[in-house]
Amino acid sequence: MIKKGEGSTARWTTTMFFILSGLLTASWSSRIPDMQRYLKLSNAAWGTVLFAMPVGQVAGLMGTGWLLARFGVRRALTAATILLALVLVGAGASQSRIQLMAALFGLGFGRTLLNISVNTRATEVQRFYPKPIMVTFHGLWSLACFGAAGIGSIMLVNGWLPLQHFILIAATAIGLALLYEWRRDHNPHVAPDKRPLFVKPDNYLVLLGLITFCGMLCESVLFDWSVNFFDKVLDAPKALATVGYTAFTLAMTTGRLLGDRLVGRFGPIRMLVINGGLMAAGFLLAGLAPSIAPAIVAFAFIGLGASVIVPVVYVLAAKSKKMQPAYALAAVTLVGYCGFLLGPLLTGFISEVLNMQWAFGILALSGLGICGLALRLQRKFF
Repeated sequence: MIKKGEGSTARWTTTMFFILSGLLTASWSSRIPDMQRYLKLSNAAWGTVLFAMPVGQVAGLMGTGWLLARFGVRRALTAATILLALVLVGAGASQSRIQLMAALFGLGFGRTLLNISVNTRATEVQRFYPKPIMVTFHGLWSLACFGAAGIGSIMLVNGWLPLQHFILIAATAIGLALLYEWRRDHNPHVAPDKRPLFVKPDNYLVLLGLITFCGMLCESVLFDWSVNFFDKVLDAPKALATVGYTAFTLAMTTGRLLGDRLVGRFGPIRMLVINGGLMAAGFLLAGLAPSIAPAIVAFAFIGLGASVIVPVVYVLAAKSKKMQPAYALAAVTLVGYCGFLLGPLLTGFISEVLNMQWAFGILALSGLGICGLALRLQRKFF
C-alpha cells in the first residue's frame, strides 16, 4: 500500500530530475559553437568529435537496463545526474580533441542512463494516478531545455567561459541530486517486480519499438534539416531561417504540456493514430509548401504530432507482461534511436537524388506508419 502523500512527493522529485536532464543536456548544446572556436577545429573535425556522443548513448542503452535492475532506480537517478554533471564540466575543461571526445562519450552515456532512469521512475509514479501524467513530464523537460538555452545566451553575452557556465549548472544539479539521495522517505512503495530482467522482446514491444523508430526518425529530421529547408528550399531571409525550427519546438512543447489531458480523453492508441496523422500531414504540407507561411504551419503540425509519441510509448512499454520496465524502455529506445540516426542521413540522400521537398514529402510515410502500427497494436493487444 502506498502511504498518504507519498505518490505526490515522488511526482515532484521525478519532475525535478526531468528538469535537471533538460538543463544539463541543453547547457552543452548552447555552448557548442564556443567550444568549436576554442579548440580551433574545422567543421569536418568537429563532426568527428560530436559523433562521440551518440556512440556513448548507444553504449548506455546496452547497459542501462542491467544497471537499473542491479542498483535500483533511485540510485541510478542520483548516479546518472552526478555523472552527467561531472562530464559536462569535463567537456568545458577539455583542451584537446581527444579529451572532448572522451567527455562527450561520457555525456552520451550519462544522458541515456538518466533518460531511462527518470522515465522508468515516471512510469512507476504513473501507477498512483488515475489520470495520465507522463506527457507533462516530457513537456517540463522541453521547457527546461528552453531555459538552459536562455541561460547559455546570458552567459555568452556576459563573457562567461563554457567551463564557468558548466560548473555553475553542474553544482546545482549535483546539490539537488544529493539532496534527493539524502531524503529516503520520498520513494513510493512499489510491489516487487517478478518479471524476468530480460527476455526476447515479444510482438507487443516490437510494435512499440517500430512506432518509436518512426517518431524519432521524424524528430531528427526537423532537428537537423529545418533550418536548411527554410534557407535552401524557401530562400528565407536570414532573420527567418530558424522560424520553422522554432515553430516545431514550440508546438512540441505545447503538445506535451496539453498531452496528458488529451491522452486521458482519447486514450493512448487513438492519440498515437492522431499524432501520426498530424506528422504525416505536416511533412506532406512541407513538401508542397510554396512559401514560408504554410511551411511554418507544416512544421508546427510535425511538432504537435511528435509531442506525445515517445511518452505514450514509454507508458505502454512499461506495461510489458514479459520484461521489466527498465529493460522494456531501453529496448524501444534503442530501436527508436536507430531512427534518430537514420533520419538525417535518409533526408540527405533523398535530397541529393531528388530534392529536399521530395524528401519531406516522402517522410510523410513515417507518420502514416505510426498510424498503421498503432492500429495493429490495438487489434492484437487491446
